[in-house]
Amino acid sequence: MEMMLLRVLCGLSAIWAIGSLLVQLYRARAGQRADFSVRRGDSFRGILHIFTRGMMPTHKESAHHHMFEFSVGLGFHVGAIVALAAVLLLVLLPRPPTGALHVLRPLFQITFLLGLVLLARRVWSTLLRSLSTPDDYLAIGASCGLLLLAMLAPAGDFARGALLLYATVLFIYVPLGKLRHMAFFFAARADLGRRLGYRGVYPPATPSTEQSDVRAS
Repeated sequence: MEMMLLRVLCGLSAIWAIGSLLVQLYRARAGQRADFSVRRGDSFRGILHIFTRGMMPTHKESAHHHMFEFSVGLGFHVGAIVALAAVLLLVLLPRPPTGALHVLRPLFQITFLLGLVLLARRVWSTLLRSLSTPDDYLAIGASCGLLLLAMLAPAGDFARGALLLYATVLFIYVPLGKLRHMAFFFAARADLGRRLGYRGVYPPATPSTEQSDVRAS
């Protein structure tokens, strides 16, 4: 009965998080300025580029010059997303997927350590510390807590109950703090790709394309 109650509470908090994020995305979309630029390209191609080649570190100067930090951050985010998916499975499935939790345990262990590396770097770096707000530390710490409890979840019902209770609080926090970027990151990049695709900036023209445009003109 207690486990069922925790599943219901966690499910309701997940609905709150998803609903709140959708409202925020709608309000952000409604407040955008109209684009009066001349159409020179394809919005869909721009979105496709920004989520494929545009995501590669070779196309992002900040990532290209900091490959270690990029790799650590990418791994940490992958682990956190998988941990959230595991929580949702615990909520939706009548029987806990203990086999899957055991298989995923090494991933949670590694990404938990990566989270500690990111947290330590933010604390020790004078530059990052000067740019950070309390919410920056809270977001990393909360994600590390999720990974830690997901790592312990295969131990039994008590550990899985602790994970569900923690995730319930985490879902409530998601739309209120920095973790909302799990939705706004994709929305912002999609909007940027749409606008720059419309203007013909994305995908970037290749030398052969530029030569063809010159001959056509």
